[in-house]
Amino acid sequence: MASNRTLILDCGAGRTALGAFSRKGNRLRFDDYAAEIFPAVAGGEDRWLEHTRTALTALRGKLKHGGPVVLVLPAHLVLTKLIKAPRVEPAKRDKVIRFEAEQSIPYALADVVWDSVLAAEHDLDLEVLLAAAKLEAVEPLCAAVQAAGFEPRLLLPSPLATLAAFRLVHAAPEEPALVLNLGARSTTLLHLEGRRFVARTLALGGQGITQQVAENQDCDVEEAEAIKLAERSGQLTADAMEALATRLAQEITRSVLHFRRQSGLENPARIWLAGGGARLAGLGEALAAKLKVPVGRLDVLSALEIAAPAARNDAAEHALLLADLAGAALTQLRPDQPALNLLPPALRRHESLRRRQPWLIAAAVLAVAAWLPPLWHCRALAAEARQKTAAIERELVPLRAREERNRANLRQLAELREQVAQLQGVLDRRAGWLNLLADLQDRLVRVEDVWLERLAVASAPGTPLRLAVSGRMLDKTNPLSKASPETYNRVKALLASIVDSPFVAGVEGERFNNGQPGILQFDFVLVADAARPL
Repeated sequence: MASNRTLILDCGAGRTALGAFSRKGNRLRFDDYAAEIFPAVAGGEDRWLEHTRTALTALRGKLKHGGPVVLVLPAHLVLTKLIKAPRVEPAKRDKVIRFEAEQSIPYALADVVWDSVLAAEHDLDLEVLLAAAKLEAVEPLCAAVQAAGFEPRLLLPSPLATLAAFRLVHAAPEEPALVLNLGARSTTLLHLEGRRFVARTLALGGQGITQQVAENQDCDVEEAEAIKLAERSGQLTADAMEALATRLAQEITRSVLHFRRQSGLENPARIWLAGGGARLAGLGEALAAKLKVPVGRLDVLSALEIAAPAARNDAAEHALLLADLAGAALTQLRPDQPALNLLPPALRRHESLRRRQPWLIAAAVLAVAAWLPPLWHCRALAAEARQKTAAIERELVPLRAREERNRANLRQLAELREQVAQLQGVLDRRAGWLNLLADLQDRLVRVEDVWLERLAVASAPGTPLRLAVSGRMLDKTNPLSKASPETYNRVKALLASIVDSPFVAGVEGERFNNGQPGILQFDFVLVADAARPL
């Protein structure tokens, strides 16, 4: 069941943001927000984890929110891979996915944390998205989060948070779409068609482009920093903008062709931009001109109810940066969204134990406490019951003797009833034979010139009664030749008449012999009606 409140930490490559969300009816409410922007990185120096630690401490002091959080893992730390698995039972499917993970992830599975989620369903197979991150990257990040006073309960890859953010804004898209989440160090490319989706991470971000521009222009350190600050403010030089748009157009074209071959997805009818790079003035127009596809910005705030604290903290000014925050909140508050968990195994076990521990303690205390009052009450009831039982036993002794005599009389009465029933059955069968023979005699008399020679029982005990009957019919009109067809018809009419007898269920096995002149011999088996036992 979905929770009503959740806390999200978006650990991006250039910033760390903290958002508090809750569910209000069918809408998500953005309750509180704070973000820490990293200083511009000089040259190739990578101090992301150090900046993240500092930002986490600052955020903890700003919002005073602590406890369980959902971490959005930046795309540059996550490897994603789309695989296909046959439609088999879950146990076999898990084995297939694990085998594919061993083949697709370029590291030993013991060195990574990985998970999978269903991306699309077909008649014969399934498309599954694999996501993996190195333990050496996520474990220090989780340690930094814990040191800041938070408890990581789920690590969600950025592509799935972006997917949920798009579905938050466009709940039922009518045409294929492409979402670009442009980060500082990487770009998430997400292709959607209905409920199907594929994701790809590009090693292309705002910092990389501005770094290339600075190197090409042979800028000194101060000029390079100025270029990067301009990129953060949404302004780039014409060369940087052209380089970024060209690279993105090439990667989009290559990715769309790959997705068409791999999954049969249609070309996107529209492109949506999110992330810090989406704020760059002119980027959407440049991409639209190169790709001949409309390009727009993904504004998740239009699908959220913004509370006063979030509004005071300038959430609206960072609308394009909130996609992953809002998307991760949607996966927690509406569990119908695809999600997976890259939390390290040790923390996952700890989180599972932490969730169960209060309930286990409460259950143990209640179990012990619940026994004490009933135990005392039962002891008092037992003593009182023993006294009453002894008094009742004394009164029951003569009653038990009388009851035993009554039971003996009832047994004798039952035996007598059984004997009467047996005698009545014999009487009924005797009357049944007499009635059957009388009925046969009456039918023979009506036909005339016919007699029975043999009547014998031909059935085993416990089966319906069958009588083997033999008889003859005199053909007066042809005394010196074989029986005429008229005689045959008379015998058949006799047998049909016997079938209509209330004591007969059927006639079977009819045989005729006209070997003796003037006489037609016949044999048949008479099946007695079980409702009139003989």
